Amino acid sequence: MDRHRRAYRRLTAAALQPEASVRYHYRDGSSLATVVDRTDQYVTFVGLDCDGRFTHDQIETLLEDGRLEVVLDDDTHVPAETLSRRF
Repeated sequence: MDRHRRAYRRLTAAALQPEASVRYHYRDGSSLATVVDRTDQYVTFVGLDCDGRFTHDQIETLLEDGRLEVVLDDDTHVPAETLSRRF
């Protein structure tokens, strides 16, 4: 029976690269967002109803707690006015 068991890997902050889509669950709801920046210390994402700048350790905690999920889509969830200011 053990030969059919698969090893699952845990998602880490390393998966959050610019242009990745995430769903961020916060106190009053949840929102889709797009990762817009990643440094050695922080990950920043922006969405229509939320934005966040978190350390890698904070991202790990959000992922473990189920408050941050990677979403597999090709859409950008950054508001147009933010795109024009940043890029």
